[in-house]
Amino acid sequence: MAESEQNEYKNSTTSKYQDLDANAPNPVNPNPKSNTDCPTPKPHTTKLKAMPPPSHTNVQAPSINRPPRKPGPALGPYYHFIKTDLNRMLWLGSALIFREISYDSPRIEFDSQAKLDFNNEILYDNIFNMRAYRINISIELRNGEGDERIGWKIDWGDQITEGVFHIARYNQKWRGGFFSCNGFDATVSEQAKSKLTFGNVWKHLNSIHDEIPLHLLIWGGDQTYIDFMFEDVPYLKDWVDMEWNLKWTCDFRDDLREQVEEYHFNTYIENWERPEVKNALASIPSLMMWDDHDIFDGAGSYPPLLHDSPMMTGLFKTAQKMRLLFQHHTTVERARDHDLFGYQGYNFLTFCGPNLAIVGADARTERTTEIVQHERSWDMIFDKLDKEIHNIPHLIILFPVPFSFIRLKLAETCFEHIKNLPNKCRQLPLVKQTNSIFGLPELYDDLLDEWTHEAHIDERNRALRRFQEFAQKKRVRITFFSGDVHCCAISRFKTYSKNDPPPIYDSKLMYQVISSAIVNLPPPRTAIHIAHLVKTKWYPIENTEERLIDFFQRLPETGRKLLHKKILPNRNWCYFEQCDDADPSNFTPTKANCFQRCFGSKNKTAPVIELVPTSRSNDRGNTEPSNHQHTHELVCTDIQNNDRGQLGTHTLKVRLWLESSQKHREGRDFVNYDLFIPNLI
Repeated sequence: MAESEQNEYKNSTTSKYQDLDANAPNPVNPNPKSNTDCPTPKPHTTKLKAMPPPSHTNVQAPSINRPPRKPGPALGPYYHFIKTDLNRMLWLGSALIFREISYDSPRIEFDSQAKLDFNNEILYDNIFNMRAYRINISIELRNGEGDERIGWKIDWGDQITEGVFHIARYNQKWRGGFFSCNGFDATVSEQAKSKLTFGNVWKHLNSIHDEIPLHLLIWGGDQTYIDFMFEDVPYLKDWVDMEWNLKWTCDFRDDLREQVEEYHFNTYIENWERPEVKNALASIPSLMMWDDHDIFDGAGSYPPLLHDSPMMTGLFKTAQKMRLLFQHHTTVERARDHDLFGYQGYNFLTFCGPNLAIVGADARTERTTEIVQHERSWDMIFDKLDKEIHNIPHLIILFPVPFSFIRLKLAETCFEHIKNLPNKCRQLPLVKQTNSIFGLPELYDDLLDEWTHEAHIDERNRALRRFQEFAQKKRVRITFFSGDVHCCAISRFKTYSKNDPPPIYDSKLMYQVISSAIVNLPPPRTAIHIAHLVKTKWYPIENTEERLIDFFQRLPETGRKLLHKKILPNRNWCYFEQCDDADPSNFTPTKANCFQRCFGSKNKTAPVIELVPTSRSNDRGNTEPSNHQHTHELVCTDIQNNDRGQLGTHTLKVRLWLESSQKHREGRDFVNYDLFIPNLI
């Protein structure tokens, strides 16, 4: 960095310590119009250092390198679900493929009994020497309860790749998966990564999909972990240690933008090409909503000096471009035409046949320390729901950060005070060791990310009230899917009154399903035990009870009874399906000390509820009884929590699959806990 730049803002101070105030407007970007409103950089004559060559990590994931490698000449397909158009009786989706620009366009073919049309759209003619194609796909939505098998084949000119995905017919019950946190953050040691591995939970998800194919896979945020760019990009590595005032006023240079864009591009490719991820993307149409690690840790949850700085707005703008490309198969210019909506953000509303709708809420693009989503975006979401939701039994709201979770007010207050200290005080050795790379307490942004933080709880409660009013008006059961917190739990809103209505008639009954993480390191069990000591029951708005419920009765590893039953730190993913009241008990439960063992049918056409995956070393699931062995000869494959006495005709079944933290005789085992959510009458 030139000495003239270091002196440029020497006198731009607001404290006696000559440091810029973190809470004050940024002096070089005082009134940004959005989180991506980055000031135009000045011309520079200095040249940035080149990226170092990639080196392989010693994790059991051959495709992961630091920095990420440049991609091969042919990539994809990565399938994306858009919606079912019930007026035209069409399933709509897209495929993203990349081809090195020196090659001719690849040729794709589909094999389907249902009528299928497709066309190609070039999103980028040349992006890092690759051409990006979006294949728009429309498939006839035929009546019936079976699946449509859609075969695909791509002729790249020098090779052929092929595969299959499945879609539900009009009357078929949809089956899907949900997960979050697909990677390790920068705080996780190489030893911990090697022990956990990237692919173990993914392999289990794929084994379920191999048995009875999933129609949809929902990615709930932190699809990639871009954290390592602050170690791998030379300029950013120097920037982390830069003097405070210069750090938040220096330019986001054009040549730096190119390096960061390429880092994002290569990081997405390496993660998408991990064998277990690539298999899912090529065989299960996906829906995605981003979170902070797709941008940088805590994106949006920083005070104005940092939030509006050229560096943070520049990094945000770059991440947005790559997020739209890889997660939504679009560009900034075309996103509105591709069904994403919002004031400044990119939300979606999609329909999965006649009985299920999903909203994806973009809680990052408009986020500040004061709001999560702009009021205009909230109005657009509820206007769209009001106009388009008719006779839909279930509505899933995808919030990457949990809409209902524990409150940590004492910690919030402590870190807010530390944040407000002059920078000189935050550099004292005892305090500095708790800081993030941005010079503020490491946990400050994690707490401020939460919907239940003091800064956001009023906005959350206003939204909750609107969701309740909408559920009452449309008679639709609302369920929240979230991740982010590296543990799993079930929270619940319900009517609070002297005479509580039965669940099937309670429009305030809304479950919060928390599934995190599919890859990242779980918190220590001590932290989970402490979380159980804080308040877990609240009355947020009138006539409403909110609580984390005692969902987990027994420990996945041993089958012992749990003392702390609300939250578990095991890595996990979530399976969900629609079922009728005639479906949920198509198995024979046999109790063994309060455990229920599923004896599934050998009939390969049996309902998916009979799945009892094994834990064999080949990670394959089947419909034979599970060989998941616990101590005391206990088998724990189906622990259920539900309102079974009040099941309606359109039940949403949610199954949390937890990885055992201990290795058993034939590899890691998986245990499932079921929740049946009734529709609203």
